[in-house]
Amino acid sequence: MNGHTDPLPLDSRAFLVLHASVTGTAIDTAERIGRRGRREGWNVTVKSVAQFNQAELLEHGLVVFVVPTTGNGAAPPQFLPLWTALLHPALPPDFLEDLRYAVFGLGDSSYGKYNWVGKKLSRRLDSLGAHAVVERGEGDDQNEWGVESTFPDWLDRFFTAIDPLFAPPPGFTKLPLTATPPPRARLDKVASPSSSTATPPTADSAPLLWTDDARWARLVRNDRVTREDWYQDVREVELEVEGVEPSERNRLYTAGDVLEIRPQNSPAEVERFLTSAGWTDLADDVVLVSPTDPAQPLPPHLPTPFRTSLRSLLTHELDISCVPRLSFFEWLAAFSEGDMEEKLRWFCEPAGQDDLIDYTLRPRRTINEVMYEFRAAKVPPEYVFDLLPPIRPRGFSISSSPASHDGKVDLLVAVVQYKTILSVPRQGLTTTYLSNLLVGSRLPIRFDPSGQLKLPAGTPPLIMVGPGTGVAPFRALMEERVRAGARENLLFFGCRSETADCYFRSYWDDLVERGWLTLSVAPSRDQDDKVYVQHKIPEHAARVWDYVQRGGHLYLCGSSTQMPKAVRKAVLTVFRDQGGLDDEGAERAWDTMEREGRLVEETWG
Repeated sequence: MNGHTDPLPLDSRAFLVLHASVTGTAIDTAERIGRRGRREGWNVTVKSVAQFNQAELLEHGLVVFVVPTTGNGAAPPQFLPLWTALLHPALPPDFLEDLRYAVFGLGDSSYGKYNWVGKKLSRRLDSLGAHAVVERGEGDDQNEWGVESTFPDWLDRFFTAIDPLFAPPPGFTKLPLTATPPPRARLDKVASPSSSTATPPTADSAPLLWTDDARWARLVRNDRVTREDWYQDVREVELEVEGVEPSERNRLYTAGDVLEIRPQNSPAEVERFLTSAGWTDLADDVVLVSPTDPAQPLPPHLPTPFRTSLRSLLTHELDISCVPRLSFFEWLAAFSEGDMEEKLRWFCEPAGQDDLIDYTLRPRRTINEVMYEFRAAKVPPEYVFDLLPPIRPRGFSISSSPASHDGKVDLLVAVVQYKTILSVPRQGLTTTYLSNLLVGSRLPIRFDPSGQLKLPAGTPPLIMVGPGTGVAPFRALMEERVRAGARENLLFFGCRSETADCYFRSYWDDLVERGWLTLSVAPSRDQDDKVYVQHKIPEHAARVWDYVQRGGHLYLCGSSTQMPKAVRKAVLTVFRDQGGLDDEGAERAWDTMEREGRLVEETWG
């Protein structure tokens, strides 16, 4: 498709699927490509880019990339090493001339840079001589059916395109959709613990750290900072990392970093799942877990074989609290019969997507709740890694700088709880886990340096917009800005009530009094007309324009719903009114700031 010479023929009916996941959608999408390929006689390896060496790219004839775009054009952190390698200026234009590829991007069209990573990757692969076998696919969170709006059709086109590239073995028959693939894992029961083996694991045994750079921390503080009668429970959480030398404390992390926490499921939720699945009698048997096929590796942090129990796996490794994806219903259908199987298979059909959304997404029904409703399904325990997604770490903006807190880590955590049509309130796994931890508890954490809101070099003016818990990283930045002597700081902080949820108020007031900060608070519910951060920006229009003109930075942090667009509109109005720019000139000024790294958004859904 790109005008280069034809690539060498494939030397086998095989391909590689690489995924870089943020929310788990990319993993699920990649696994579905793999399952379809195996049904059609392809030898498919599915792995994370984190398990992939860039040099391997030259060893494969056909590679499928499943890549999400986060926020406004950002790539997932684990994708960056591969992307950096592909961008190396010394690579010749025929470097990948023997590679055939396909890209399926995941994104959200409410952002200006929709599916940016997939688009950039496709263009770069083309420029290095690679050959696209099918037009790039794009999944859009804004579509009514999400990824299901486009993925099934793209998948059909992909397999139609690659089928002629290498014939299946003689006599091969494609497996029907109703055929159950073999499990990813073997669970070999350990007969009985001997003196030479470790103590059998239990539900409270320590989890394994999920990456090489994860570490252990202890909970020092877990205080509610919203008013006691307020509807939302927001905590200021303080953690102390274990085994840190005094000389290392101030270098543990930097202002603007994110802290990842990998939660665990509660004993009650685990017991409920075990009962629904019919695994209660097996729950505490010691088993050795190993992959059945090297092309389908288990999560890379698990040793092979992994000595554990079903209870321990369900507590520490596998997510039973998230909303299930379509593939969960495919697996459940494989182990069901009669009307129940028919209903589950309907959920997996294009025509059944509205019903699936009504059943899962709208009420936010969890895997555990679905398992209870379909508890007549008989899922063999060895399919546990196929049925359930891994527990993924959740990231929180750090609200402290290490020098100001002796290396301790502060977080501002809103405990997620809300109602749907279901009688039991919905709860966020990680925030509920954190809120229930007692002071002194150990928990696994990891510093993620890929946060967008880094301290600007030098002491340029800084404009910060942070509604709700979006204000957290600005406390960390201000601690460092004061240390650096940077006095020109303007903060637009949105809360609901100045008496109920005005986070870090005493700190902001102290900075204002000492001349380090100009503060504009937008308490949306303290008056009849709702006031948000975007409504406060015009009140400081002259200062905003002055700061921007003198090389200032504009940082935005918070919910990705309507807020970023409303703030952008307010700032563009300032550019027009204060700078005398027309619409096009204001847009150009915004784009220039973004290109120069002076305009940064860190938002979440």
